[in-house]
Amino acid sequence: MFHCKPAASVAALVISASLSGLASAPAFAAENLRFAIGWPPGSSAEESTQHFADVAEEESGGELAVKVYALSLLNFLESTSGVRDGVADLTTVLTPYFITEFPEMNYATELASLAELEDGDPARNVMAYNGALMEYIFFKCPDCQAELEAQNHVYLTGSGSQSYFLQCTKPVSSVADLEGLRVRAGGAFWARWASAMGATAVSMSINETFEGLSQGVVDCVAASAPELTNFGFIDVVTDMTPGVPGGSFVSGVAQMNRERWAEMSEANKIALLKASASLSARGVYSYYEVGNANMEMAREKGVAIHEPSAELVEKTKAWIKSDAEALGASYAERFGLEDADAKLATLRELMGKWSELTAGVESEDQLRQIYWDQLHSRIDVATYGQ
Repeated sequence: MFHCKPAASVAALVISASLSGLASAPAFAAENLRFAIGWPPGSSAEESTQHFADVAEEESGGELAVKVYALSLLNFLESTSGVRDGVADLTTVLTPYFITEFPEMNYATELASLAELEDGDPARNVMAYNGALMEYIFFKCPDCQAELEAQNHVYLTGSGSQSYFLQCTKPVSSVADLEGLRVRAGGAFWARWASAMGATAVSMSINETFEGLSQGVVDCVAASAPELTNFGFIDVVTDMTPGVPGGSFVSGVAQMNRERWAEMSEANKIALLKASASLSARGVYSYYEVGNANMEMAREKGVAIHEPSAELVEKTKAWIKSDAEALGASYAERFGLEDADAKLATLRELMGKWSELTAGVESEDQLRQIYWDQLHSRIDVATYGQ
């Protein structure tokens, strides 16, 4: 409490009032947000996140200013605790890095393979599964919301890679071709698939994989088409097999500190949700476009593109079905996940719905509008994340 003598000047009174106001102001300035990502400067992910910042500023009428910190405030391993503790206001959380903290969400992200059971273009299936996963987390999974609350997070949006396929240094098109091959697997799903097909799953950092392919340490990598240029695989692979194993890497690309969210006005929350729909669409669709361009580039460079045999496709689909059913028991045993069968059924139903919703998408703007209309606009900002 500040006291002024009767003879105090008007200026002193103004200063006193200003200091009192500062003392009662919230810890975070309402108009400034820090968005920390684990990708480096200059990456497409940084560009997408800056797009989020631009949309948030525009939609809030300039009230929100989002500063993007690319691999400078938090790395991927620090993301969860960093936003939980307020080091940053927003971050991307790659949930497979935090399986103990987010088992419910990880269970759902591992089921991205369900997209491979749908008809249509595998390269765009992630548009559908990303929508299905967001609807599940927003509206269908109270257990997901509970674990977000436990980490002091609010989930705003997700995104994901294209469907993974084999990028190799030798021809692969059949089950027999896979026998004994060494396949770099970037996650548990792809490691399980490789083993089920008779190959050997190799755990290796994505940053070491180019050298692994060029030196023959691995014969193939399961990766999405953008990684052909992101990590230089296009300069070493000679053969590719689209269609197998499938699966996408999907995760939460914008999760926010819970107290910071609660301080926001409803109008600014809506602005953030509009930016979130834009971020999700930008991330998914830019990967789709880069992937298509990379496939054409690979053809021009003479990379042989093989059709998987009917036997390999059917064996993969049958394995995906059985793996999805077995996954629930594994999560129940390891993390106490309940009602796995019901959750699997919900995600299957949502995947069917979203396959129809995204079937005709031909632009990023179309995808953004679908995400906004079907998901983010339906969130009750007066109660969500409270």
